[in-house]
Amino acid sequence: MEITFGILGRTRLRTAAGFGADWGKPKERAVLAVLLLHANKPLSVRTIAEWVWGDEQPANPYGTLQTNITRIRSVLQMHGLPGVISNEERAYKLDVDRSLIDVFAFDELVRKAKSAAHQPSPNHEEACAWSEQALALAGDEPLAELDSDLARDRRRVFVRDQYLMAVNGLLYSLGKLERYEQMLVHLNEIQPAHDLDVMLARHRLLALYGMHKRVEAVRYYLDVRRRIQREIGDGSEEELHRFHEELRSSRVTHRTPVPAGPRPQYLPHDADAFVGHQNLLAELNNLSPQHPQPRLLALDGPPGVGKTTLAVHWAWSVRSRFPDGYWFAALDGVADGPRVEAAQVVKDLLAEFGIAADSIPSLEARSARLRELLGNRRMLVLLDNVADAEHIRSLLPALSNCTVLITSRSRLSELAVRHRARCLTVDPLEHNDIVTWLEHRLGDRARPAPVARLAELAAGMPLAMQLIGEQVAAQPRRSLEDFVRTLTRDRAVLSLGNGSAGGIRAAFELSYRSLSTEQAHLFRLLGLHPVREVSLDIAAALAGADLETARELIDSLVWTRLVESTDDDRYRMHDLVREFAAERAEKDEEPAERAAAVGRMLAWYTRAVHNADRLMFGFRREVPALPMPPDVCERVFAHDDEVARWCLQEEAALVEVIRSVADPEHGWRLANGVGELFYRYSRNDALLAVMQVGVEAAREYGDVAVLVDTLQNLGFCFMRARHDYAAADRCFREAREIFGDRDEPETRAVLMRNEAECLRGPENIPTKIALYERALALTAKDDTRAGILHRLGETCLRVNRFDEATSFLYQALHLRERLGATRDQGDTLLALARLAFDRGQPMNALSHCHLAIALFQKARRRAGEASGLTLLSAIARDSGDLTTARHYASGALELAHDCDREVEAVALDLLAQIDWKTGELDAAVERWRSAVEAFHDLGDRRADGIEAQLHEIVGFAEQSVPRARLQSETSERSGGEVSP
Repeated sequence: MEITFGILGRTRLRTAAGFGADWGKPKERAVLAVLLLHANKPLSVRTIAEWVWGDEQPANPYGTLQTNITRIRSVLQMHGLPGVISNEERAYKLDVDRSLIDVFAFDELVRKAKSAAHQPSPNHEEACAWSEQALALAGDEPLAELDSDLARDRRRVFVRDQYLMAVNGLLYSLGKLERYEQMLVHLNEIQPAHDLDVMLARHRLLALYGMHKRVEAVRYYLDVRRRIQREIGDGSEEELHRFHEELRSSRVTHRTPVPAGPRPQYLPHDADAFVGHQNLLAELNNLSPQHPQPRLLALDGPPGVGKTTLAVHWAWSVRSRFPDGYWFAALDGVADGPRVEAAQVVKDLLAEFGIAADSIPSLEARSARLRELLGNRRMLVLLDNVADAEHIRSLLPALSNCTVLITSRSRLSELAVRHRARCLTVDPLEHNDIVTWLEHRLGDRARPAPVARLAELAAGMPLAMQLIGEQVAAQPRRSLEDFVRTLTRDRAVLSLGNGSAGGIRAAFELSYRSLSTEQAHLFRLLGLHPVREVSLDIAAALAGADLETARELIDSLVWTRLVESTDDDRYRMHDLVREFAAERAEKDEEPAERAAAVGRMLAWYTRAVHNADRLMFGFRREVPALPMPPDVCERVFAHDDEVARWCLQEEAALVEVIRSVADPEHGWRLANGVGELFYRYSRNDALLAVMQVGVEAAREYGDVAVLVDTLQNLGFCFMRARHDYAAADRCFREAREIFGDRDEPETRAVLMRNEAECLRGPENIPTKIALYERALALTAKDDTRAGILHRLGETCLRVNRFDEATSFLYQALHLRERLGATRDQGDTLLALARLAFDRGQPMNALSHCHLAIALFQKARRRAGEASGLTLLSAIARDSGDLTTARHYASGALELAHDCDREVEAVALDLLAQIDWKTGELDAAVERWRSAVEAFHDLGDRRADGIEAQLHEIVGFAEQSVPRARLQSETSERSGGEVSP
């Protein structure tokens, strides 16, 4: 059963990284917990606020809650999680399959357990299994993110009516199966928190009498009855008295005795402070419940990820389930010395039962004798560090009646196929788990900021975590900040523990040495890639191999757990493993081969970006392509959606490749080619990062035309992505100075266009128009002409020259339709919509706006879609439809978050106006203050108008506000393009 959402504890989500609560802010997790608890039911804002904040409500619960909801939606979408949060009539509802939520799954499992236990032919084995699965979900305090009265009441109800019901159901069935020792194990865990619960007391008495511990049973009965009578006094002590008398007068049988003789009991010491892997522990518990059947389990994972620690910790936690013994064997499958073979394991286990293996002549006979000894015993055997399935093949028949837990660096899929083993992969720890462990290890020295940084350096690797913790603990006079500085240096964490077999580098070396020549070569080359995730195409380019050869090789590395596979033919390495691979590349690869591999990778990226650019923006001047090496297969794109998916997948890699490339010829091409793609998909941080590097690469390259174009593209990015016109103007001025008086009309036209666009304020509008008209006269390119005509239309619109604006915009639209420039058509249609709005033509404005939004959605341009929604909101507001106006403005705010600060500010202003009109005065003031902050950040004069309005707000006699401060009225937003 796969649980996607957890609220029986902290609010957890199942993502690619596992099932954890390491997402969002505390209040976001609290809000989602409330929605999950009431899944598929609408909750008013007031009700949600009472659950989340209790008596300490925020000044504007409506606005605060909306912000949290927006962020929750983003998290669900980012991780591909089910569930839709809708907003209707000031209420929110989460539509989701309730079986994916642990609290509802808990109830269903308890129902199944009750049904199995009370059917005409009871099946108590099945009932126990269902109950154990339910209780495995309820490990922590329910609704742990919530601290309101409602939440505390709900926790009490859950414990009383759901949790204890599940516990009592399990204990009832265990009693029917006469498994009294297991009953006591559960009671010892649960009863201290509920020591006067009569049902639990009855179960303890049954277990004690069943184990013939009559004196202990009577002593317990007298004590608990006296306490119930004194502390509760509700007469329930008489019910306990009658039950005790029935037990005394009946004969309660003990379970069938376990076999006589030795019981092996050896496990290494448990971890001092085990953290994390709760999902794997729960899975192991589900696979080997309180009454375990013979089972084969295998944990795999990369070196240092904590497989052995996890296995030993679980074994200690469940050892009471194996009354006939538990035993650990280190097989040294991947180690410096010789490995321990199956024959030795058989010999050692026989010795545990007092049998000398030498007295039995053959391995087959010894295995048969061991199997006979284990045949009627319930025992746990842990086989650590198994090399592969062949390593233990001959041992498995002897252990076929045991629960066997195996750890290995390799995926043991052969055991799953041939022996029905369940293979589980151990992933790195969550960041918060490492923080918790370090805080425990460092005690009073632990401070949040440096501990968080040390946890980041461990990168989820338990071995690194332990070595960092030990190094810090061993040097108490040294500051944590100094450790952070030291460990941040190149490969410092990788070097921890050097000189010992327990070091990180030594752990990786063992796996590396076990690779074939071809595997090791590809492993090293993967270390040359600047980020941890690579596509199959990149792996093939690095290796100079065809795709099928590369796939076979990299898939073989997946089985060694040095590489992890993800979706869409993509692969990922742990950060420390990638550092080690890069180090081995420096040591084991010739400089010429490293340079050739990097060259193939750069050629692949450059051509892929070029092909994506030509598919999306074929109407624009292209960045000249470079020839492809003969041993590299280029990436070809079939449609826009494929480009979008690839661009977002490769974002981090493209940024780091461009930052790290030493060859300026590739650097400026990559930056200018990918800049347009990043702008289209609103990847603003990445856009500015690559374009700034691109300018430096263009300087080094030394071509004036390349540098002028790249500077203009950087200026355009400052203008569009950050609304930083001062930085844009610096770039454009430098470009004009470098260009000088060259006789290149097309470039000069773009320089004039950009110069005009940087002129701000109404006093500069005549100059802007003059520059645009001069630029228009110089250019013959349809794309450049369309952009200038569009800007002329928007500028004329600002000064109410409506007829001229209409002419310019329709000319721009005609050209852009002919070019097939989808995104740019959306910009011009939106400008026409604003023109109709300003002329008092709302129906015409609606028509153009909806067409623009459809094009923005097709082009995946969030900022454009959000801008269109602000106009729809203003139209609805002016018609008196405030519900629709709020809906559109809220959608705009959500879309603009993190991609367009100006549209975000406009949406906040609109929502504040709507709040004011509906009487939500505090909410309106709070939103206006947020809008002022955003406009101030942009250096936008609209901040002054709103501030003046806020200063006068106390004197407002009626609930009315000025018309919306839309872009067409006060700013100069327009469509544009990055032109290389």
